[in-house]
Amino acid sequence: MIILRAGAHLVLLMIFLIPIVCVSQGFQNVVIESVDDLCFGNQSQTADAEAESIVDEMMGQMGLNRNFKMRKCENIKNALAHIEEDADKNLTPYILYDPLWLAQMSKKSQTDWASIGVLAHEVGHFLLYHSLNKRGSNPRWELSADRFAGTTLARMGSTLEEAQSMFQNVPEKGSATHPGRAERMEAIKIGWMKFNNPNQKKILLNEDTPEKDVSPELIVNRYFKALGGLKALSQIKQLNFKETISETKGEKINQDPIVYAYDYEQGVNRIDILNAAQEEQYLIKNDSLFWKFTDQDQWKAGAPRIGTSLDADPYTFKKEKKPSTQYFFDDFLLVSNPEVAYYRGRKRIADEECFMLELPEEKIEIGNLRKKGKRVLFSKQYYFSTQSGLLFAILEKEKIAYFKKGKVKDQITLQTQRIINDYSTFEDIFFPKRISTSETQLINDIPQGETRYQERTISEVDLRTEIQ
Repeated sequence: MIILRAGAHLVLLMIFLIPIVCVSQGFQNVVIESVDDLCFGNQSQTADAEAESIVDEMMGQMGLNRNFKMRKCENIKNALAHIEEDADKNLTPYILYDPLWLAQMSKKSQTDWASIGVLAHEVGHFLLYHSLNKRGSNPRWELSADRFAGTTLARMGSTLEEAQSMFQNVPEKGSATHPGRAERMEAIKIGWMKFNNPNQKKILLNEDTPEKDVSPELIVNRYFKALGGLKALSQIKQLNFKETISETKGEKINQDPIVYAYDYEQGVNRIDILNAAQEEQYLIKNDSLFWKFTDQDQWKAGAPRIGTSLDADPYTFKKEKKPSTQYFFDDFLLVSNPEVAYYRGRKRIADEECFMLELPEEKIEIGNLRKKGKRVLFSKQYYFSTQSGLLFAILEKEKIAYFKKGKVKDQITLQTQRIINDYSTFEDIFFPKRISTSETQLINDIPQGETRYQERTISEVDLRTEIQ
């Protein structure tokens, strides 16, 4: 088993993340209630700094991006995932826990894997898009999160028995919101087997496979096998590389491109970016943005100003600075639960026949829509080559509505297309080498204005199994 920390830190882990042994484990999307309402009116408390650190480390080992906050909530005798909605309709995910109740449960746990499994299950509710629906727990979502936890624990090195230990005391009979013990044990097994026996299906996926036999699971398993194998990929915790960008706008004929480069250290929970030409560094951690000059020690929150007075848009700034491989760690979610994506058939893009998977639409709100802000509806499609199985293209659409005083003042749609032209082998892993990117504004799905083109070349790749 992976040892997270020693001594007192490990004790804290056992107190904080003890397996939930009754039907309380689950997802609650109670957006009309505040966090304190869920604490039976008591004041919720900031999670311990040590607990935050341990959870970040666990998320890194699971290869997952932490997209939630944590709060202590005494006397609830429970632990749950919760979506909080503020007065401006902004949504924030939380995991709430009762530390005393969890401490009492510790006597029933004989393995650390049960504790890690509980966290993986709760995180699964967020990453599997259950937060997009305004309903509470149901058996289908619980089993989906269980399968996610099973694959996550398998990736971390657990045995099947260790993975299933999180449900050893769950009631045999299910309820309207939670399945019974046997169903949950089987869901854990299915998830665990996806990692340890990904080729258990007899169907061979290629360009000649009948359409009725194609599934997201087959597409995703073939993709990770083509990259070098899931077990080898899951050991990678950090990507270090340089990305050189050659950019033009409009027609490419007779243009001298703008050329610039960034040095990246891309991990599960953070992306460190060095802009050597401007002597600036940027940090994206848990989707929060920071920056500083290279000769400074203190990070500043947000994006650097444009000139002396104009504030940069943090959402756009992050989008511009993220690497073209930003999808690398997030896509491990598809291994645990490929059904989160929808198979949309064979499609041709850039003259390549591909299997197309579509992810659920996400809603992002920036600023105060009642005063000044914007809402982004973000959708993503993945195109996997029917011949090689490798990811060939990513198509993203952002439907952006700009608000002022609670009313929509303007709307635009941006379409970004990434074509992975070439892969190279680094330490027996296929990794993108050249990526062509285009960004176009659409009106009624018709391109308007100048298209921005980028040719991105990735070099100096170092795939690390430990976070530096």
